[in-house]
Amino acid sequence: MVLAMSRRGLGRAALLFFLVIAASTALGCTTPPPPELPDVYAPWADAGMDGGRLDAAFFLDAWVDPSVDAFRPVRPDAGMTDRECMAEEVCGNGIDDDCTGEVDDGCACEAGITTSCFRGDPAHRRLGVCADGTMACEGTEFGRWTTCMGDVLESAEQCDEAALDEDCDGVSNEGCGCSGDGDLPCGSDVGECTAGVQRCVDGMRTDCEGATGPIAEICNDLDDDCDGTVDEGLTRRCGFDRGICISGVEVCVDGAFSMCEGAVLPRIDVCNGLDDDCDGSTDESLSRSCGTNTGACVTGTEMCTDGRYSTCLGSISPIDELCNGEDDDCDGRTDEALTRGCGTDVGECVAGTETCGAGAWGACVGSTPPAMERCEGSRDENCSGTIDEGCACTIGMTRGCGTDTGRCVAGTQTCDGAGMWGMCVGATDPRTETCDGTDDDCDGVQDEGCDCLTGATRACGTDTGECVRGTETCDGAGRWGLCAGSTGPATEICNGRDDNCNGVIDEGDVCPRFPPTVMCPAPLTGLVGSPVTLMGTGTDPDGGSVTLDWTVSSRPVGSSANPAPPGSGTATFFPDAAGAFTLRMCATDDEAQTACCTTSLTVTSPCTPPTAPVLRTSCTTSWDRRPIIEFDPMPASVQYEFFLDSAPMPYGTVTMMGQNYFRPAAAIAPGGPPPGTSHLVTVRACTTTDLTCCATASAPVSISMVEACSTPIPASPSNILISEYIVAGTGGSPQVGEAFEITNLSHCPVTLNGSHFSYCNSTCTAGSARYMNFGPVDVIPPRGVYVAMREPTNPAGCGSPGVDDPGLFGLRVSTLMMLPVSSGGWFNNDGGRMRVAGGAYVSLSGGPTYDSIASYVPESTACRSTGYDARDQCGTWTSAAADPSSLLMPHQLGRLWHPCDAVVEPVPMMCR
Repeated sequence: MVLAMSRRGLGRAALLFFLVIAASTALGCTTPPPPELPDVYAPWADAGMDGGRLDAAFFLDAWVDPSVDAFRPVRPDAGMTDRECMAEEVCGNGIDDDCTGEVDDGCACEAGITTSCFRGDPAHRRLGVCADGTMACEGTEFGRWTTCMGDVLESAEQCDEAALDEDCDGVSNEGCGCSGDGDLPCGSDVGECTAGVQRCVDGMRTDCEGATGPIAEICNDLDDDCDGTVDEGLTRRCGFDRGICISGVEVCVDGAFSMCEGAVLPRIDVCNGLDDDCDGSTDESLSRSCGTNTGACVTGTEMCTDGRYSTCLGSISPIDELCNGEDDDCDGRTDEALTRGCGTDVGECVAGTETCGAGAWGACVGSTPPAMERCEGSRDENCSGTIDEGCACTIGMTRGCGTDTGRCVAGTQTCDGAGMWGMCVGATDPRTETCDGTDDDCDGVQDEGCDCLTGATRACGTDTGECVRGTETCDGAGRWGLCAGSTGPATEICNGRDDNCNGVIDEGDVCPRFPPTVMCPAPLTGLVGSPVTLMGTGTDPDGGSVTLDWTVSSRPVGSSANPAPPGSGTATFFPDAAGAFTLRMCATDDEAQTACCTTSLTVTSPCTPPTAPVLRTSCTTSWDRRPIIEFDPMPASVQYEFFLDSAPMPYGTVTMMGQNYFRPAAAIAPGGPPPGTSHLVTVRACTTTDLTCCATASAPVSISMVEACSTPIPASPSNILISEYIVAGTGGSPQVGEAFEITNLSHCPVTLNGSHFSYCNSTCTAGSARYMNFGPVDVIPPRGVYVAMREPTNPAGCGSPGVDDPGLFGLRVSTLMMLPVSSGGWFNNDGGRMRVAGGAYVSLSGGPTYDSIASYVPESTACRSTGYDARDQCGTWTSAAADPSSLLMPHQLGRLWHPCDAVVEPVPMMCR
């Protein structure tokens, strides 16, 4: 099979080739042998994006072996890479496998025979000038090979005219700019420039010697930049851009600049918020007078601020006229017609009037002034608004006084001529309270302030502990006297008695108390998984009981073991990890006193831990959150456990001997939108016979994992890309068909529902136009590819798979048929158009276009029928009917989301 390159550097035919071969094998089709392939290399590191589309260099060129489910990268330049040496010599292959400088050294042979041999890098053998030599087998019963003689080995490449391949990498004079050629003209004689020459020195062209190069064009009526035009497009700015001013342009004409055109010049500054005079300041120092100078008024000033005049500052404005001999209201007259009321109409008073004359008020005319207030009960003589204020009563009135409470008797008071109450007549007044059961102070309470009635008695003190109760007697002041006949509390001493009479004997540490005494074992050693006996003791010097408790104070990472039983002086401990443990025993007595001791336990593994591998990855971003981690082939009896960041449990385990990569079956660890969230992956190597025998974790490798969103988004010009390629049989027949693919450039699923694909050739007849309407099931996985064949069943039994292959992450294979169904209407490449657009198909221009590609311009018939945008990539085709001599730059199909999943010689094999 031959797969042509897809458009825009995104040739992805290699994987479709795999799909077709896989389907052909399953359906009983004969698989042709793989074609001869040249060494082609496109570096990963130069991957890039161009306008949302990936460059061709983003993908590793690879060859396809139909017998395996993998892509194998081709070594770029065997002569420039380090040679890989084997541990032991392989006998009989004529090469120096172990790099000792001898071929088949140590290998037995039949005496007398000779064979070809080569001591250089096997990858260079018989390439370029490299040639085999000869070695002979010498000896009698057991022969040994002599030194290889006459072989020609690789050397540094020479830039020679004979174009010999001295480093034997299959390429001559690589890196050479020239090979002994003569001088080449360089430079230009146009305008002010003069030409020179380039010489060939040591395989490289020198700089242009003797030439005068172009300089930037200046206004001098000369062609300074040597482009054949004088003073072209030369202008310079005039005036300036400040305030309302705008700079203009001077144009170079006949070697001189013209007058300034288009400029706006300064003008007188006005209060408008603009820099009219273009001095860099706006409305600066603009002011105007405001107000009046008549009478007592004074003019002020208004200042221009932010394009508006402010309020009048510094002025004295008119006020109401005052009786002061001045023109206060600034109307030209003084104290005109000023009168005011005087006195009051309150109570018995009558108000009058005052008139202003010569700046002073006159007498109050027509008023009745206030008089002395009399306590007669009906008039306001002092005109205060209140009748009889200041009077305690009305003359001649009487009232009761005193109280009938307790031992007191009430009397009578009479209001005198000054309006005041007289003496209380006939009353019995209160006296000092005595503790006799009577209310002497007439406050309604008997004997307040008395603790007791004089002469009363009561018991006092306590009978608790060593104390004895007594008797108290109430004195003449109503207070209890001393407690007679009692024995009171004393200071508590250690005597077995309650001296302080609080119900507790010898409390407060008056008697000596001592914490427990503990003893732990000396430092211990042990093995992982083997029991360790812990023997400790604890006693109470006070003779009380103690409780014991064993705990782990510190332990190695990953350990969870604990002593058992923890409450026994003799406990058993099963260490579950290698490293240092600190074990602690505490004793607590019946007085809640605690004492602790510790012992150290050093635990070693009963095995020799395996060596942790060195992790690698060729892809630092995982779009499907299933990152590929590479490592050297795994040795026997070892398993690798993979950990994400600081997680306590591994997310994957590898147990297969020889496996050299790991890719989890399911996505791990939520990430984020591009470029993703970084995670550290480490591995722990353990022996399969004892999983507790593990090496320390490897050095981490950083992976950025992108969370593919689960909600489909509509197709749009920003998230899809279409391309086309052909699949043809060798010799031009049979034709399997043409295919197109739609690549999802986003990290969300893209639904094609409600859109269509269409194409037409240059004549665009009814039989050549083809279309395909997409439905709800047509969804492209995140960063994945949607692939459709023009005729998925042509030829019968050997077409593209009709269902999705679950082993190919990110690939969606269409089950739709092109409409109208016909064997004609090939994808056009000499004047037609291919597009994906919104809505159902109605015409080649119907609906909004999401992506469209026109056919390549057919400058060369050699590129006919190789697919859209195949110009410049059509290999060695010589005519439209001829086959190419090699595959046209094969690439992985549509792996935009994971372009670097190429593990060299993967074990086990995996699908990319």
